[in-house]
Amino acid sequence: MSKWTIAKETVAKLSEQAPEHGADAAGMLEALISTAIGALAAEQGAAYVKNFIDYEVGSINVQHVDVQRLT
Repeated sequence: MSKWTIAKETVAKLSEQAPEHGADAAGMLEALISTAIGALAAEQGAAYVKNFIDYEVGSINVQHVDVQRLT
C-alpha cells in the first residue's frame, strides 16, 4: 500500500469519526494538518515545511496530475 493510499484512508476515517468527537470533518482535518506540520518540522525543519506548504497552497487551484498522489 502506498503512502498516499494510507493518507487518504486516514483522512476518510477522521472525517467519519468527527461526530463521535464533537467535531466536524473540517475541524478534524485542521487538527490533522496542524499536528502533521509540527511533526514534519521536527523531522525536516521549519524552512522545509514552509517551502512544502507554499508549494501545496500554490497548487490548490492548478489542474495537474501527480501520479503518486492518485495511488
